[in-house]
Amino acid sequence: MNINGKAFRTIWVKPGDEKVIQIIDQRHLPHQFIVEDLETVDQMAIAIKDMHLRGAGLIGAAAGFGMYLATLEAPANDSFDASVLSAAEQLKATRPTAVNLAWAVDKQLQAIQHGNTIEEKINIAFTIAKEIADEDAEYCRRIGEHGLKLIEAISKKKNAGTVNILTHCNAGWLAFVDYGSASSAIYAAHDKGINVHVWVDETRPRNQGASLTAWEMAQHGVPNTIIADNTGGHLMQHGMVDMVIVGSDRTTYTGDVANKIGTYLKALAANDNNIPFYAALPSSSIDWQMEDGLKEIIIEERNGDEVKYMEGLCDGEIKKVLLTPVTSRAANYAFDVTPARLVTGIITERGICEPNKESILHLFPEKNNMDEGYIKFNCNWIPSNDIPLDKVAALNVWRGIMYKKRLIGVYPDGIGFGNISMRCSEKTFLISGTATGGLATLNESHYSMVTDYDLSTNSVTCVGPLKASSESLTHALIYECSAATNAVIHIHDLDAWNRLMHHVPTSSEAVPYGTPAMANEIKRLFDETALSKEKILVMGGHTEGIISFGKDLEEAGNILIDKLMLLI
Repeated sequence: MNINGKAFRTIWVKPGDEKVIQIIDQRHLPHQFIVEDLETVDQMAIAIKDMHLRGAGLIGAAAGFGMYLATLEAPANDSFDASVLSAAEQLKATRPTAVNLAWAVDKQLQAIQHGNTIEEKINIAFTIAKEIADEDAEYCRRIGEHGLKLIEAISKKKNAGTVNILTHCNAGWLAFVDYGSASSAIYAAHDKGINVHVWVDETRPRNQGASLTAWEMAQHGVPNTIIADNTGGHLMQHGMVDMVIVGSDRTTYTGDVANKIGTYLKALAANDNNIPFYAALPSSSIDWQMEDGLKEIIIEERNGDEVKYMEGLCDGEIKKVLLTPVTSRAANYAFDVTPARLVTGIITERGICEPNKESILHLFPEKNNMDEGYIKFNCNWIPSNDIPLDKVAALNVWRGIMYKKRLIGVYPDGIGFGNISMRCSEKTFLISGTATGGLATLNESHYSMVTDYDLSTNSVTCVGPLKASSESLTHALIYECSAATNAVIHIHDLDAWNRLMHHVPTSSEAVPYGTPAMANEIKRLFDETALSKEKILVMGGHTEGIISFGKDLEEAGNILIDKLMLLI
């Protein structure tokens, strides 16, 4: 985003010095713009804990860079790994509620272990830190694209009249690396010429709305009005709010949303007045292990002085004043949980879903192996960096073609994941790894070699820097059933999926993807249909899923492209 016309992110590597991470010290906003240098894990931990930086996505990015600093600090001897692990625990302890923090630390730990030397581990940590930051910014941009549609619909309904949006706390670009989550849609709407106005909750006790969101909106030119936290219900009762968009520090896979304290009350008021209430968040904020937000999410309790004292500009100086009796005690719960029943929808980088397990998992099917009733995919993973680079290069050519055509990856009007593989020997194949669908480009760290599989246990054995895709069994059965096949491509396209259904070999709609049943369906299609000749199939039980295969990647890719061209 721009500050006085100059582009900034919230966190970046200092130009000319890769050992220094720079952040916008948000404690001084909106009155002073100060950039802080961070050179040690201790400094990063303090910056996170004491809220020099804050917001779910930004905390995750800061943790990623903090782990990079940890590799720089660690002794260059046998104590290196132990030192990095200690830093990881230090960073995780800074803020307990935002899931992005632990997610980023764990992502770094997993990646760093694949380095064979200390230098390699440092380079990996640096690369992953930058990837986490870039991914956060890109995901927020996509969230804005999806949220824009909601604002456009209200604007159309109001005949281009002003769309009044209520926010709570700061879920703007200051809370992420760029764009923001809740604010991203607002900026996108404003940039498109839609009349929007934002009611900005002050958000006590730290006033992130009044100090940060209002400042952001002003920098971007978005009309806004700061209100006391308790004003929202009144505005809703009198038709002065069209929608509520908030962020989230942790959302369960069942749709419970943890966000800044006071969010629950806004959701109650919105529900009582039939006003849509949306939470906007990147998938890194979804906790795939937690089912009941009220019972399981740890609510951070901060120092009561944040409630008792307030800071502001007075006579040109930043001063702190006491608001309460000196002897008064103050409780300071930083977050609350809004139950899924009060949430209209969740806006993610992959689209908008309902706040329930089924809808969320539809957007993120690779997570379908979580619990009873969902797909159990067992991956026996052997970490290794020994990946054939020539095959990675070949796969990336066609993976890039499919990504540009919005057939693999994520695209605005739907969900799109997909994967791609290439046979390496009679019984092994290289396949894109789990959860790589949303990445624009892949490298050798994003692939896995499948060396064995077992239908009876729905499991594969794989070797590589990343776990294999949960679609590996389907690929394996295609290779098993067709000795001439050396490449498989799995794409997503809803229109083509609907139009090709039963016009090419189609698996049963009752059979979900990533299961032994789906693998057995592949065998059936080879036995009972012209699949061997057509080399393309529709996955009836996997919305949008289409698979092609061939003697090489070129044949598999061209079969898809030619078939889709016929539908135009």
